Amino acid sequence: MRLAGRGWWLVAGSRRRTAIENLRLAFGETKSEEERRRIAIASFEHAFVLLYEVLMRHRLVPTLEAFRERTRILGDEAHARREIAAGRGGFLLTAHFGSWETAGAYVSYERVPFAAVARSVPNPYVQDLLTGTRSKSFRVFQKIGAVADSVRVIREGTWVAVLGDQNAGKHGVFIPFFGVPAATYPLVATLAIRHGFNVYFAVAVRRGPRFRYDFVVERYVPPEGRLEFDQERAHLLLAYHAWLEARIREAPEQYFWMHRRWKTRPKDEVPGPLVPRYDHRGPRERRP
Repeated sequence: MRLAGRGWWLVAGSRRRTAIENLRLAFGETKSEEERRRIAIASFEHAFVLLYEVLMRHRLVPTLEAFRERTRILGDEAHARREIAAGRGGFLLTAHFGSWETAGAYVSYERVPFAAVARSVPNPYVQDLLTGTRSKSFRVFQKIGAVADSVRVIREGTWVAVLGDQNAGKHGVFIPFFGVPAATYPLVATLAIRHGFNVYFAVAVRRGPRFRYDFVVERYVPPEGRLEFDQERAHLLLAYHAWLEARIREAPEQYFWMHRRWKTRPKDEVPGPLVPRYDHRGPRERRP
C-alpha cells in the first residue's frame, strides 16, 4: 500500500504541490526542504495505509478484544467513561490525522452510542466503500441536516464525531493553525455552547508498522467566568487547533497535507510569506 501511495505522489501534481505548500506554511524554516518533501511523500503513503485499514479492518481487528490488544487509550479516558456510563453524549472533535476511520470503529466496538458527520467524497467507488464499511459500525449524518440530527442524538446519549480541520470557506471562523489563519467550521463550538454539550478532542495515532494505535482523548474545559458567545466559541476552536497542532507535530506524516486547509483567506490579509500559494509551480518544486 505504501508503494501505491508513492505512485499517487508521482501522478497527483496538484495534490503534491498542495502538500508541499502546506508543509512550508506549517513548518517554514524549522524543517529543511528535504524534510518537508519526505513528510509529504510519507503522508501520501499514509493515505493508502488508511485505505488498507478500512478494507481489512474486520480481519485486523475482528473483535473488541483484538482492538483492546492493539490500542492504548491516553488522556482523559476515565472522565469520558464516567460520562458514557451516566448516559451523557457529546461531540468528539477529530481531524484527518492518524487512523480516523479505525477510531470510529473502535468506539463502536466499545458499544458507545456513536455517530459521525461526514460529507460525500467525489470518487463514487471510494464513497461506496466508505458507506458500506461505516454502516457496519456506526451511523453517518450528511453535513446537510447534521445540526438537527446531532442535537437530537446527543440529547439521547450519543457521541457525534466531527472532522473539524477542513477549509470552511466564506462561512468559516478564522482560527490560527500553525500560526496561519484558517477558515474553520464553527458547528461543534456553536452547538456545544448553546446546548451545554460535552466536547472531547480525539485522534487515533498509528504507532509502528503492525497496526497498533494510541487513541488520544482530551476533555475540553470551558473558560472560567462569563464570556460573550463569540469569545467562548473562539476559545474552544483555539484550544482544538492548538491540541491538534501538537499531535501533528508528533507524527506529521500521518496528517492529510494534500487538502487546501488555508485556501480561504481573510479579506484584510496583508501579502507575505505565510499566505498560501496553491498550485504555484515555484522554482523549489522538483519534478518527481
